[in-house]
Amino acid sequence: MDFTGERYYKLNRILLLCLGLWPYQDSGLKKIQIIFFETLFTSFLLCQLNAFLVIKCDIEIILKISMYVVINFIYIIKYNAYFLLADNIKHIFDRIRFDWNILKTQAELDIIRRYADNAKLSTICFMLLVTVAILTLLITSCIPCIFDIIMPMNDSRPRRLPILVEYYFIDEEVHFYIILTHIIVTMYAGCVTIAAIATLLIAYALHTCAMFKITSYRMEHICDENVQQIPKDLKQHVFYEKLIHAVHLHRRALDLATILTNNFAIFYFVLLAFGVSSAILSVVNFVNIVFLDDVESLIFFGILFIHLYYIFLGNYVGQNIIDTSTDIHQTIYNTQWYTAPLWIQKSILLIIRRSSKKSALIAGGGLFNASLEGFAMVRQIILPKNVLISMPQEKKYIYYSL
Repeated sequence: MDFTGERYYKLNRILLLCLGLWPYQDSGLKKIQIIFFETLFTSFLLCQLNAFLVIKCDIEIILKISMYVVINFIYIIKYNAYFLLADNIKHIFDRIRFDWNILKTQAELDIIRRYADNAKLSTICFMLLVTVAILTLLITSCIPCIFDIIMPMNDSRPRRLPILVEYYFIDEEVHFYIILTHIIVTMYAGCVTIAAIATLLIAYALHTCAMFKITSYRMEHICDENVQQIPKDLKQHVFYEKLIHAVHLHRRALDLATILTNNFAIFYFVLLAFGVSSAILSVVNFVNIVFLDDVESLIFFGILFIHLYYIFLGNYVGQNIIDTSTDIHQTIYNTQWYTAPLWIQKSILLIIRRSSKKSALIAGGGLFNASLEGFAMVRQIILPKNVLISMPQEKKYIYYSL
């Protein structure tokens, strides 16, 4: 991995190295990391499922435990699916490195750097959001302990774990900090797994947008005034070269979009189903305690916010691919293509025809397109216009308009 834009993907590489998921990594340490994280996620899942057997469950408790179980399934699916897709991700990264090396002008490098900067910014924002969320979860769990130090009482304040889990043969009061550490480490490792893989794929998608944008730039300058002033014998050669380079870059962008769709569509459709289920459960849990002065309401709201942010970010990038892929034919229309020789005009018309068809990230065999329209549809499923909110104190229900 040695190319001009390597620094833009450095944070993604560090995150994947920490998780043992970097496709170029091949060492004994990677095997140790994989065993550690697999054991971590599996043990936490077993403790969550054990809560169904030990705790006397009502509908509210079942909804709470189910939400965290679904979230943990997302961690496990995403971590393990990466191994199945490692070769594809490595192949895409090789293509990105090659694309950076074939760019010819400073303007083209500026375009791809702008999109790579956006990818880097999304990675930083995602990691900050995850870190703040986990720190908040840790602090809220330790509030009774902090108050015991600041304002001690005759009796210790009751401590409560942030998640309903049941550990085998372990006293939660005696080993509270050990259990809390296991919960926080698992949650943070899972969130980092989601952030690392999601932002890497977002970086790939934004790179595809950059390739479409550079294609538009090349087509826009294929009929520049300085080309018109070139002698006729040399002009044909210049037109040939510019057109070939533009078409070559356009085909590479189309291929990259196709690879993203073919290799990751099923994977992300499954994750979307789990994500929507988890988000719906977080909404139900949140509205059930929204009128209670309870720390759990903050936790459920944070989970819901992260779900919506994640889904919005993926669909926003998908909308960018659609926009940049269809902008090419509009850019060509606005150029002086009619001043080019007749054979060039015929070739340009073929490019216009192909670029009029949008490239989109499609999941579930065409059931879902990553776009702002798709996000609106998912948001309507998660947050319908009127949400039924229960008020336990008064044993009645009201409708809350979102």
